[in-house]
Amino acid sequence: MKKYIKKHLKTEKRIVKLLYKKGFLKENLSDLGWEYLLKGKKGRKRKGNVYKFSDWLPEIHFYTQDYWGEYDSHSIIDHFADLLWFENSKEQDDYGLPLEKQMSDKQLINYLNSLTTKVNDSKINKILRVSKE
Repeated sequence: MKKYIKKHLKTEKRIVKLLYKKGFLKENLSDLGWEYLLKGKKGRKRKGNVYKFSDWLPEIHFYTQDYWGEYDSHSIIDHFADLLWFENSKEQDDYGLPLEKQMSDKQLINYLNSLTTKVNDSKINKILRVSKE
């Protein structure tokens, strides 16, 4: 596994574990699952050329069922960051979008560490294991 994929996976697991311990992931842990999304990344520069490539990054998603019975997947971390972004915004533009920047992963980890712990069990560890394919 490449270094940046390991780093992404480590921060993903850390944020999800903090979300669970702080009480944001209470119900339906069975609806959580891993998905691999295609993300692009720039390669190294050699003689003025930039080689671009893309890679599959693992993310934890939750699944919702709509009226027609179709399932949609949503990233837990992106969903939580969007909720914080919209709830804590002070100024909005004409379309209702916040003018502030969204939290980065490090800022999200620091914010979650500052909250009080509500759940102390280890049920989330079953979900955080990634199958090696």
